[in-house]
Amino acid sequence: MKSKLLPILLVVLVLLNGVLIFMLINKSRIKTKVSHRKFITKELNFSDDQNVKFRYLDQPHKETMMGLDDDIRKQRDLLFSSFSNTSKNLDSISKIIGALEAKKDLEIFRFFSSIRKICTKEQQVKFDLIIKQALKGGKHGPPRHGQKNHPHRERGMPPPPR
Repeated sequence: MKSKLLPILLVVLVLLNGVLIFMLINKSRIKTKVSHRKFITKELNFSDDQNVKFRYLDQPHKETMMGLDDDIRKQRDLLFSSFSNTSKNLDSISKIIGALEAKKDLEIFRFFSSIRKICTKEQQVKFDLIIKQALKGGKHGPPRHGQKNHPHRERGMPPPPR
């Protein structure tokens, strides 16, 4: 009896772990996307009218970005599935991917420019600071491994081992 129950129990536990891991990954992805949108409206203290305008701007932006991401994913799949097929022009595929990435950057710039236009003068100053922080990498996370503070490091070599 015990020998038959153990494999069944093991399979059930493995399946439950898989489901839990999937739920955690999926939840964190959704939460991150929503929090970025709420962050802007909360930090800039948008009025009700500004929130309506923001949602009006956000929906087409989201659809455009999803479309571009899908196109990039398809081109990358095409690129990395061509290991055995040397007749495909890899340079042309990589140029298409680069052009799509450039379109994404322009779309993000257009979106942020549109957001800035619905801001008041005071909000525009704060918005500019938020964008500058985002470009620099934002605020650093909490101290690691009990350190009080960890200094800001420029990109480059990792710190030496201790």
